Amino acid sequence: MIGKLGLIMVVVKDMDRSIAFYRDVLGLKLQFQSPEFSQFDAGNIHLGLHAESDRLKAHPTESAQFAFYVDNIEQAVAHLKAKGVHILRPPKQEDFGILSIFTDPDGYHVELCQLAAEGRSAA
Repeated sequence: MIGKLGLIMVVVKDMDRSIAFYRDVLGLKLQFQSPEFSQFDAGNIHLGLHAESDRLKAHPTESAQFAFYVDNIEQAVAHLKAKGVHILRPPKQEDFGILSIFTDPDGYHVELCQLAAEGRSAA
């Protein structure tokens, strides 16, 4: 039987740069780090960073994205802008709430989502 989803992993070009982004800009708690793999506590899931290698390459795409839930998307976007983060899509109302998209240092698309009041129990 398959259990709950526990880890999302992205391949990064510069481990130190990516650790600084996810720890210092996004505020995730770094659980451990090494030159090859580092892991963050992202609430109910872990975010893993795997260093590029001959076998694995960073290849950002719009085909897969991950999202962080926030209570105040305008405030979160302002914080990211102040840290120099590139906002691809400013906050926009959707059926489920408000969505914004930014990029990490390798160009991966990351979503911010402020759920509508009726959807907040899903967060």
